[in-house]
Amino acid sequence: MNKTAYLINRFFVHLYQGSLHKRIKEEWHEYVRHRRMAWWNSQKGPKEYFSFSLQKEIKINLYFDSVLCRLIYCDKFEWSERQFLNSYLRPRDIFVDIGANIGLFTLIASHRVGDNGKVYSFEPCLKTFQRLVRNVELNRINNVKYSQMALSDRPGQVQMNLSLDGYDAWNSIVQPTAGRSFSTETVMAVTWDDFSHEHNLMGRVNLMKIDVEGWESHVLSGGIETFSRQDAPVLQVEFTDQASQSAGTSCQTLYHQLEGLGYQMFVYDEKFKRIIQDPIRDSYPYLNLLASKHPEEINLRLNKF
Repeated sequence: MNKTAYLINRFFVHLYQGSLHKRIKEEWHEYVRHRRMAWWNSQKGPKEYFSFSLQKEIKINLYFDSVLCRLIYCDKFEWSERQFLNSYLRPRDIFVDIGANIGLFTLIASHRVGDNGKVYSFEPCLKTFQRLVRNVELNRINNVKYSQMALSDRPGQVQMNLSLDGYDAWNSIVQPTAGRSFSTETVMAVTWDDFSHEHNLMGRVNLMKIDVEGWESHVLSGGIETFSRQDAPVLQVEFTDQASQSAGTSCQTLYHQLEGLGYQMFVYDEKFKRIIQDPIRDSYPYLNLLASKHPEEINLRLNKF
């Protein structure tokens, strides 16, 4: 069978199976990805960054020295998580971004919660924090409070390990799981309970994202009072075996820690706009789970979008 005949045959197979639209969409996304990768590689060197339209009314500066920025531009990085944020958050909500990096989720949340809502963003690494601030300023928004601090189980100074070869999204208090060249930076750490009391946030946060490269258990331990409450926020927590092991723990331990606080774990079904319970897994190569104590309330919100 020649190539033309093969393609015609595949066309009718997909048509018969009802998967033609999905296949066309996949092919288009792959085409766009290759085009963007080619453009990205052609731009490295002459420019430090460029301004990209992330979604309607939101711009973000993407930096050519950052692997994360390349993933955002070329690979629709954490697309499902971004869609959940857009569907779940409402005007006047409060969102907390722990491990904000350059502000991908901060900017989306800021747009969703509006002038009467609030976003609290934490990014401990100075260079990345400065980029976060520039992205907030780029969008001329005033509902974001950003802090150059880490979240942990105790206040004080901690050492951050920083990538020098583009893996800034993997910067960590423990040994990073990506990159080959590193430096260190001393930063201040705070517990979530202390910060929450200081800013009158106890029981008022709607959604919190925790993405701290293996340090998630320590963040939870620093927020025992908050996360034990029945009005505790919905959490989006990164589960990655390699990062957890680097911190001397495991994703299964993290899962049980959340259960001990009264949470159940879920994944987001983007197609049907609902969350589905996710039993503990044997391994977590990379996954963001939603932790909630009132899942029915989440699905009601999503259905009203």
